[in-house]
Amino acid sequence: MKKEIKERIEVVRLGEVPEGYISENHQLRPADWQYDKIGKYLVPYDEFSNETEAYPLATSSRQGLMLQSEYYSDQRYEETSGGFHVVPEGYVTYRHMSDDDIFRFNVNKMGTPVLVSPEYPVFTTAAGLDQDLLIAYLNNMKEFTAYCSAQKKGSTRTRMYFSRLSEFAMPIPPVEEQKRIAEILATCDRVIELKQQLLEEKRRQKQWLMQKLLVPNSGVRMPGFENTTWEKSTIASLFTFGSSMAKTRDELSGEGDLYLHYGDIHANERYYIDAKAEYEAIPKYDGASPEKTHLHNGDVVFIDASEDYDGISKFVVIENGDGLTFISGLHTIPCHSRDDRLTLHFKRYCFQTYQFKKQMAYYANGMKVYGISERDFAKVEVVFPGHEEQVAISNVLDAISMNIELLEKEIVEIGKKKKALMQLLLTGLVRVKA
Repeated sequence: MKKEIKERIEVVRLGEVPEGYISENHQLRPADWQYDKIGKYLVPYDEFSNETEAYPLATSSRQGLMLQSEYYSDQRYEETSGGFHVVPEGYVTYRHMSDDDIFRFNVNKMGTPVLVSPEYPVFTTAAGLDQDLLIAYLNNMKEFTAYCSAQKKGSTRTRMYFSRLSEFAMPIPPVEEQKRIAEILATCDRVIELKQQLLEEKRRQKQWLMQKLLVPNSGVRMPGFENTTWEKSTIASLFTFGSSMAKTRDELSGEGDLYLHYGDIHANERYYIDAKAEYEAIPKYDGASPEKTHLHNGDVVFIDASEDYDGISKFVVIENGDGLTFISGLHTIPCHSRDDRLTLHFKRYCFQTYQFKKQMAYYANGMKVYGISERDFAKVEVVFPGHEEQVAISNVLDAISMNIELLEKEIVEIGKKKKALMQLLLTGLVRVKA
């Protein structure tokens, strides 16, 4: 970063206005930037249609503009008297109500016009304000979030009608500088997009490998193990069951225990917990409190209730956890290994197979919440090869899992850098030449 930029940022940090800048309505901008209401540059689009066969139905979400069939588990629309709002390709739309004062503006990049709720405003921008720059500002700058909060006026929900949006004022650079800023941010987006595409490809590769390597009759075997046989055993023959405790996290931590909650398992995408790495200053089990189920290295904790069939088969493997006062909370089934037939890392993967999940779904009962009893869970079968093949399979899956984790972290870091750069560019603290 150039010296003059660092000095400028330091002046702002001290609460002062740098030379050549203006502070107006709590917004800092270069003196040659305008400060204007965006309604001057917004062009509303008001075409409505009920032709749901000609145009796909979409919804404007925080993940972007998405097809309703992808966003919802069921198609939830009815024809309206006035029709759905048409969003041409390249136009902007947004959900006009929010519970937390955050609004997400989405550009239609789906390659075709789409239909959204008739309540969603649709617009583009006129000459003088670059649309991509505007969307970057509205989606990321705290000044717009503050403006949204001011619109609540005692209601539990914030409504950002098009007329209110038009009243928002922001710093607007000269047109050529707008284009350069938009180009820089678009380059950042492209880097993230390419990384995201690579990540999705790696995830697909991992899914394919798991479908093939964890099933003995898939036709794909690790080299050197083509003729080996696999064993089939029930959960009851592989594990003994511990009990969960009906105490809160605060109660258990007050007693010096770490608490493994239902939500901790459901949110864990790696399917294991490295206790030594993830928990500091862990109290050690001294043999007291025999009524508690303490978790150790290699133990597996399953969920016994969920709102969907996929959740009913979620689990975590405890790694580097010997001697910890680690307690399982409600709706969990702590499992202690009876023997060493399953290697530590193979446990990360063998319970993720379609065959295993299908059995869990078969035994699950309930309407809105599905549950599985310990007795039925004990009947579920697991297939697995010998130790050497387990290690070979785990090594392949561990390698691609690590690759995926690194890509995920890289995408997060790039996103943070883009956000920091965006703050500097959209406030004019960093100037770009046309």
